[in-house]
Amino acid sequence: MKQWKKIGAAFLTVCMMGVSLTMPCIAADSTEADDDSGIAIDTSNDSTYDVYTYRENDSGGVTITSCDTAATVSEIPSEIDGMPVTEIGDAAFMNCQFVTNIVVPDGVVSIGESAFGSCTMLCQVSLPEGLTEIGSGAFESCTMLSQINFPSTLTNLSDALFYECSYFTSFDLPDTIKSIGNETFYGCTRMTDLMLPERLETIGDYAFQACEGLTEVTIPSTVTEMGEYVFDGCQALTAITVADGNTAYISQDGVLFTSDGTTLIRYPEAKETTDYTVPDDCTTLADWSFIGSTVLETIDLNAVTKIGEDCFYYCTALTAAEVPEGVTALNGAVFAYCVAMETVSLPSTLQSLGDHCFYACTELSEITVPEGVTSIGTQCFYNCANLVKLSLPSTITEIGDEAWGYYTASETSEEEKMDELVVSNAGNDAVAEYIEAWEADGSNLVYYLIGIGIVVVVAAGIVVIVLIYKKRNQIRPTTRNAVYQNRQQGSDKKKNSGKKNAKKKKK
Repeated sequence: MKQWKKIGAAFLTVCMMGVSLTMPCIAADSTEADDDSGIAIDTSNDSTYDVYTYRENDSGGVTITSCDTAATVSEIPSEIDGMPVTEIGDAAFMNCQFVTNIVVPDGVVSIGESAFGSCTMLCQVSLPEGLTEIGSGAFESCTMLSQINFPSTLTNLSDALFYECSYFTSFDLPDTIKSIGNETFYGCTRMTDLMLPERLETIGDYAFQACEGLTEVTIPSTVTEMGEYVFDGCQALTAITVADGNTAYISQDGVLFTSDGTTLIRYPEAKETTDYTVPDDCTTLADWSFIGSTVLETIDLNAVTKIGEDCFYYCTALTAAEVPEGVTALNGAVFAYCVAMETVSLPSTLQSLGDHCFYACTELSEITVPEGVTSIGTQCFYNCANLVKLSLPSTITEIGDEAWGYYTASETSEEEKMDELVVSNAGNDAVAEYIEAWEADGSNLVYYLIGIGIVVVVAAGIVVIVLIYKKRNQIRPTTRNAVYQNRQQGSDKKKNSGKKNAKKKKK
């Protein structure tokens, strides 16, 4: 997750670009390889039957290893050359873009990774009883898939299984399912209904990320483990409910907590209330816990002493924040893209401000960083285009690149420098060095070493409000999808899902 936070001018440029990628069709006897595909399947020594290649497997049956990508088959044969078909191999039907319906025959017990990946016209799939394993990414990017049955013999849903299957509106999962993998339903944007099975025990990282139509979800009493960012990007989600008897999690007013109530895990993005008070028992806000909550205007952090990474990212209606005493660090882009935020109060216990902490807080006009803070991260106040007064402590020893004094105008997406900014500081060397480097590049930062306190520029006896030239404040991504796509590019650092090996070609 940490890598995604390169949200400077290049990020804005990418967000506004429309990129279209198509994968070529590859015949069943292809010997081409793709170095970026993850796993290459060599079918050159396999036998041929109709539009398929196949090989015998250790169980005495047949594994179908590939299918001609121009084929329109719907019923996979149950027997080839007198031997039962028991397995569908990795990437066997990948990029078969003319297939609309698939019937997997009785006797098949295993479907490989990316087996039907990128079958973009596939609408319906029938799976047999007796099937026990489906590999990661098996139906990834089947963007028209809307109907599939799950046999009772299946107990696990693998990583990225339905990644970006954007046409599904609901899934009927059997009670035999005990685990849902990483990114299993990522980007199922039309899914509005979700009934999790009663015996479910674990849910992986990003399992329902970017399910933009999902409005409510109930966590069964049997779930004991949930990964990171499970419901991130569910921008229609109004409530998360936890069934009675769950020993790991609880829900309070539709908000998800650990069972003891001390950690707030996820605040639903579309929760309808404009104000929220963190319960008395809660001391920790998890990473990404309020991200994208665009309705929230005011928040009382109460007894919170730890605020997770990127906690309030893209809370575009949040107008103010009072960080409680006891909080020592604001890591990552905690308040990035809080474009309505006008005031921030920081505690005396604070020691560090992370990279992009206040990125694009375009209404923030002044801020006092308290004594005791030793580091200010890269682009901490980048794109704070209305920031005219910045009071810094004498304790600073580390300042990241472009920590303040820079912004990007949306019309050009080229980095520019603020015309003027008043900085007050008690003679700190690190700040002086930053200012010197900033001014050396032809900038006009107003800077005074006159001790702690607010500094103003006075001309002809009149206090001048320092103006910052900017073209527009529209510096956040133009769509919510741009945020998640950018974030996903850097998420591999915090996950090991099936997505990285999901796109394969046959060799």
